Amino acid sequence: MGSTGMAGTQMFVLNLVENMDRTKFQVDFAVDRGDDGTGIGKRLKDLGCNIYFLPYFKVYNYFGYVKAWRQFLREHHYDIVHGHSSNSAVIYLKIAKEMGCATIAHSHNAGYRGGFLPRLFKSLFAKGAGKVSDYWFACSDIAAQRLYGDAYKSYPHYYNIPNAINMDAFCFNSETRQRVRALLKVDDDELLCGHVGTLMPQKNHDFLMEIMAEVVKIVPKARLVCCGAGPLMDKVKEKARLLGIEDHVIFAGVVKANEYMMAMDVMVFPSFNEGFPVTIIEAEATGLPVVMSDTITTEIDLTNLVHRHSLNDQASKWAKTICSLKYDDRQSYNKVLTDTKYNVRSGAQFVSSLYDKMIRKH
Repeated sequence: MGSTGMAGTQMFVLNLVENMDRTKFQVDFAVDRGDDGTGIGKRLKDLGCNIYFLPYFKVYNYFGYVKAWRQFLREHHYDIVHGHSSNSAVIYLKIAKEMGCATIAHSHNAGYRGGFLPRLFKSLFAKGAGKVSDYWFACSDIAAQRLYGDAYKSYPHYYNIPNAINMDAFCFNSETRQRVRALLKVDDDELLCGHVGTLMPQKNHDFLMEIMAEVVKIVPKARLVCCGAGPLMDKVKEKARLLGIEDHVIFAGVVKANEYMMAMDVMVFPSFNEGFPVTIIEAEATGLPVVMSDTITTEIDLTNLVHRHSLNDQASKWAKTICSLKYDDRQSYNKVLTDTKYNVRSGAQFVSSLYDKMIRKH
């Protein structure tokens, strides 16, 4: 995967490793970036995983990238190479396949990040991932479509792998709610909106600030807590200042999402695109209502907590929905989700069974 920094893919693999039988599998990671201590690197090492650093693929370093991967896979024998970084998967999975490894391409997103040219190059390289992988994984149908096209519908080794979570960690707790709200200096009678996600273009924080400005017009004491870090932090803070809502927005940084979701009253999620945002599953598991964009797969709609709006809708329309929502008995939603495939225990067992089959076959 790209890095050990905290994000959706990283939480997926961490949940997977934590819940699989580690006496049967030795799981190591190849990344091009580590983390500053707020990611999953330390936890992976505590679980017995090795973390290796390989070059970041930049197109112009193609030959050096190939050389590094060939040398790495000659020095370290693996039965399976599971590719979460799809932009260069056509390269490293091809090398792995030539060396006798079972190969997996795994699509976690419905789109590509960056400007026009970066997105173009990423899409061109990513499209070849299916040709060099024995098994195709995706977190949703739209994520599969992005990487494999229509071929995934008939490919015999395609598997939908939900972004499962530890349901126990997201069971609503009123004491946790009170503690976090006290930390944030948010009163019981204040509306606390929330967002969890890396501050990057895909997440559409610009529009999130516009929505919040409209929410404040309806509920003057409303607050917004943004959980996460990222390259757009300064830009988003400036947007809040220009809209005159800087006193209503809390930038919490990288925090325990489960605890902060319990403190929230509604999650606002206006992303341009997502593969299968595990954040929404987490929100539903805490009984937290969600107002999100209709660009996101409907596979995520597991409860009546989910409410959708078009990104073409006015921010004021989003705000009216946000201010109208209220749900009691938040613990009951966790019980509903515990018996689904989105519970990480069953998800880890399923992926482990696939690993077993691959090893026996190869």
